[in-house]
Parts: sequence; C-alpha cells; structure tokens
Amino acid sequence: MASDSPAIPIPTEAEPTDIVVIGGGMAGVMAALAAKTPRNRVLIVEPSNVLGGQGTVGGVAGFCGDTARVNRPFAELVAQLARHALIEPYRPNDDRRAYDLEWWAFFLQERVLADGIEVLLHSRVIGARAEAGAVRELTVSTAGGLLTLAPRFVIDASGACIVPLLTGFPVEHEGANRQLPMSLYFTLWDTGRRVTPFLPAGGPRWENENEIPMTSLHRFPSGKVEVKMKVVGFDAADGRSRSAAEMFARRQMHGLIYFLQTVGYRGKKLDTHVLASVSRGIGVREERRIVGEHVLTESEVRRGAVFADAVAVNTYHIDFHWPDQMERAGTGITDMLDPHHLPLRMMIPKGAKNLLVPGRGASADQTAMSAFRVMAVVAQMGFAAGHAARQCLETGTDLRSIDVPRLQAAIEAGGQSLDLSDYGEYLRCDIFAHEPVSERGADGNAWRALTLQQLKNAGFAVGLRGGPEAANAAWRTERREKKWTVPRPVMPDEIVSTAPVGDPARTVVDGGEIVRAQARPDGSLWLQLSPDDGRTWPHGREIARDTEAGVPPALVATRTGVALVYAKSGGGIMFWHGSIERIIDGPPIDSAARLNAPPEMVHEAHPLRA
Repeated sequence: MASDSPAIPIPTEAEPTDIVVIGGGMAGVMAALAAKTPRNRVLIVEPSNVLGGQGTVGGVAGFCGDTARVNRPFAELVAQLARHALIEPYRPNDDRRAYDLEWWAFFLQERVLADGIEVLLHSRVIGARAEAGAVRELTVSTAGGLLTLAPRFVIDASGACIVPLLTGFPVEHEGANRQLPMSLYFTLWDTGRRVTPFLPAGGPRWENENEIPMTSLHRFPSGKVEVKMKVVGFDAADGRSRSAAEMFARRQMHGLIYFLQTVGYRGKKLDTHVLASVSRGIGVREERRIVGEHVLTESEVRRGAVFADAVAVNTYHIDFHWPDQMERAGTGITDMLDPHHLPLRMMIPKGAKNLLVPGRGASADQTAMSAFRVMAVVAQMGFAAGHAARQCLETGTDLRSIDVPRLQAAIEAGGQSLDLSDYGEYLRCDIFAHEPVSERGADGNAWRALTLQQLKNAGFAVGLRGGPEAANAAWRTERREKKWTVPRPVMPDEIVSTAPVGDPARTVVDGGEIVRAQARPDGSLWLQLSPDDGRTWPHGREIARDTEAGVPPALVATRTGVALVYAKSGGGIMFWHGSIERIIDGPPIDSAARLNAPPEMVHEAHPLRA
C-alpha cells in the first residue's frame, strides 16, 4: 500500500556543527586538520568515496608546488609516504613529485580519523541558507537521505563554490571553451609482450603527434605509465556538460591508447602496454571562483606581491592551458613566478562573516588562479582557512574583525612560513634576475663601495658609498616586489652586510658549498663555486664584463642560490640573483687558460614541463 509520507525523510531540525568543510581534497583536509580542537566538532562533506580530491579521485598522483615547505601536517603525511618508498624524493628542480595515490588516500583518511574529524563520503551540499552574510544552514544529500546542518563556520573547499552559489554571494563562471580545460588520467601497464591494438567503434583515429590531444606521459621503472590527456569543450560546473565530458573523455582515451600502441609517442611505441586503470573522475582545473574582498590579479603574481594579510605562499608558475585548443602545440602560458603571498581577503566572499573559500575557487583572475590551484599551494590555503575558522570560534568574532597578526602567528606556529625569503628553492633554475639597481651617484660621481642584505619577504637592500655629500656618504636602496627604490641618504650604520663568513664577496650556500665573486683584471666578473671549503674552485660562470675594478662586489646566500651586486665601469650598479646550477652547469676550470676563458655553456632556463 502506497504511503503518503515522503520516500526520503527531510529533517525538521538542523544538527548543530561547529565547522563544516565542503570538499575533502588537499585544501579541505588541511582546513579540517587546522580547525580541529578537542572542544569543537569538525565535519568534512565529500562527494567521492575517498579523501584527496584531484590528487586521488582525479588521478593526478603528483604534487606540484614546493612540497618541502608547506606546513607540519602536510610534512608528516608526506613523511609517511617516504618511509614506505611511496613518493619520489624531493628534487628542487623537478616540476612534479609523483606518489602512490591509493596509499595517499589511505593516509589522509587515517590522519583525519585519528584527529577526531568526522567524514561524510558519498555526500554533497544541495541547499544552503544565509542571513546577513552568515551561513546558517546546510542541506546535505547523503547515502542515507538528507541531513540538515547548523554550522557556526563553513569552509567551502569544493572548487565549485557551491555554498556561495546557493547563498547568493557573487561567483564567476567562465563556462565551456573559456574555463581551463579538464584532463583525464589513466594508467598503462607493460605486459612484456606485444599486444593486439583495438580501437572501439566511434573512437578517434590519429596519424601523427600533432593531431592528438595534449598528452603527458610519466614512466616508472615498474613498467607503469601514467598518462594525462587534455579534454576541451566542456563546462566542469554544469552537470550535463560534465557528464558528457566524462563519456567523451573515455572515447578519446581509447583512441589515444590505440595511437600510443600503433604509432607511438616521441619515437617510442607502447605496443606491449594495456590499459590498467582510469581515474575515478575526470580531472578538473576550474569550475567557479568567488568574488572576494580582494581579487588576486595576474599583475600581482607576476611582481611577487606582498600582502599585510598574507596567510599562504604560492610557489608554482603560471599554468594557463588554452581552454579551446586540444593539441599540445602552443599549449598556453607557463611563465615562472617568484614566490608571492596569498591574502586572507581572497578567500572571503564579499560580505561573508563565517564563510571561507580556499583552493581554486578563491577570488582571482583566471591567470592568477592557474598558478595557485596546485595541491602543495592549496594545502597552505586550506590550513590558513582552518586556523581562521578556529580563531573566530575561539574568540567569538567573525571574519570582519579577525585578528590577522594572531592568525598569522598561529599559521606560522603550524610550520607554514609566511616569509617569502624562506621560499625560492623549488624550480630555482627558473628564478632569475639580472637588472640595474641604480645609475651614477647623484652628483655624477660613481658609487665607491657596496653592501648587500636580504630582507624579509624576498626583499634586498643595497648599501652605497658615494654621492653628492662626500666620498663616504651612505645611501640605501631596497628591492620590493621586483622594483628598486630611489637611493636615499642614510646613516652609515644603516648599511649592513650579511655575508656569513665576513667577506662581502664570498658566502656559503645550502649544502655547504662556498661561492665567491671574483673580479678579473680584464673587467670581467665571475661567480665561482668550491665544494671543498675553498681549497679548489672547479666551477665558474662569467656574470658580466666592463665592471668597475675599484668597487668590490657583494653577495649573500638565498634560498634560491646567490644574490650579487656589482658596479659597472660607467658607474651604475647591477643586481644578479640565480641558482647555483647557473654556476656549476659550465665546464670545470682545470687550467689557467680555462680560468680566463668564457664558459662554453650558458644556462638560460630550466624548461618548465607543460
């Protein structure tokens, strides 16, 4: 007999919850770990069957961004992978650090449960209510029916900005052929014998590499090959379009496998490989973005922006894939960036009191978002959001009156540095500057002496002697956000050199090597490197010619490598900043003739992987 009651019971009372985290990817997990205390209840709502987001469900299986400098919980989790040889070693100049995604999902799950965080898998938010800028209620669809929650604070780390969308906060949605495109990840295994290729009916057939979708292959000694395949023309934030993308991608995948087996990729056929697995869901780079209290821009990330309300640091490069172009040719924009701040305001939807959006859904233009969307970076954003939520509950305040210095102190106490000078090792071969600091002295006289000091947040200060007052007058100029200030007169004690061995033309870099700057009689300036405490100097690189012999150069060690200032023969001052690879990439200096010869190789740039 049919019942008049609804098939799915709708709760009449909302269940009180302190902090609800929407999405169990890297931003969501780190947010939950940072937010949890013995006194509060934290709940993660995740639509898939595992935690990890794009790094598990999306099949990515490789961290981008600086994995050596995220925060303490991230480091502890990565250490678990490393103990069991489930992640590649950290190598600063590797764009990607591969790991075992199934074990990563398990370790995330166990850490979250050990901390007392509740998890609702196979669940998603389908309704929300806000009053006067505060989210008051969430309706969640679970495997057992509907659940209504009454949160004190909400962190939307879904990437889809679902809570802002449902509660009326403004969001940006680019749509098909304007969003950063999706990608499908799948795995091939080497059978050790030639296989019979099979192209299903309706599968695409390609004749050469210029025709296939943009493809990246990651090969492993075990014979496993991970394949990333670009999928264009769909909207990841539209249900019908995303469903169509999933089905289209699998058809395209079989065409690509057939191509790899019969034609090959970059000169090698995979004619002994078969399909082993496909990611649980298509990989998504972009869905929606909030319009926040601050919109991070491309110009800000390019200049290495510093913010007073910084809560995270981006260490990745711009990675803008053309939204409407399938092939690899002209992939997009992959310009290197210096580390830069991510402010709290970019995670606050405009007017929100108890809602934060870390991760790719944060407030930014599309190009800026293409850089910070990667896992090691959104892990920092989520960690910051969790601490902000925790602080608001502990102090009884909301985001409008949050104590930012207190928040920053808590974030840094959790192992997440906000000082940009602590970053720069990751992809250090691509971090490079060679630029003028100042022209001649103010009275037309050349500068007579130099000092160099590294400042907080990747700044530098150059001390100058000379100018219009007297031969020993002191001047100072600073580099902030890649721009030098006009030299200003200062007291002599304001000019400081931080060369650790007491010699302004010699410093010790990470790893113990000594780097010195050596001016030659012919006016050339060389950087040389010694691996044995200065007994021999087998590596060197010519930095400049026509330098001023009477003005010794000054240098300091940085996280990237070495920063150097030197005087040109015409009176100007130049700044050089680069990695030690730019010194050691050249041939050994094994003779007097070699010592005075220019290097045979010039390291221009470490190529970014598309």
